[in-house]
Amino acid sequence: MRILFRVAQWIGDGNRRIVEKIRELAETEENYMIIMRELDRVTGQIVQARKRQAPATLTLTDWFVTLEDFHWKCAYCQAKPFQIMCHAFPLAEKGTTPENCVPACYACCRYKKAGNMRVSAYLAAKAHKHAEKEPAASS
Repeated sequence: MRILFRVAQWIGDGNRRIVEKIRELAETEENYMIIMRELDRVTGQIVQARKRQAPATLTLTDWFVTLEDFHWKCAYCQAKPFQIMCHAFPLAEKGTTPENCVPACYACCRYKKAGNMRVSAYLAAKAHKHAEKEPAASS
């Protein structure tokens, strides 16, 4: 997991996404495949948010943190491995942000309930952490 975060941070630091370099940093083909799959997932959702002029601040590192927080399982049922990135609230409303994206299985994402206590509490904590960081950044 440490390797995934290290490569995600390297990408987030603005380095060019050179496949050969990412493969080298990933150390194993399995890590490389995970990184590229999740990078594509995050990038695709960021593009969708920008098309809708919605917030688009989720990074690969943010996404890996969220996946780890839910042990790479569905945030809603916690029974199945996650299959997709799910926006807890409509994309056009809350965007693709750390405070709106969770891992989900297809069934739970399709029938998600915004009132799911686990997911709501998790996202509220993320929003609170984000709000605490903002004043320091603007000082």
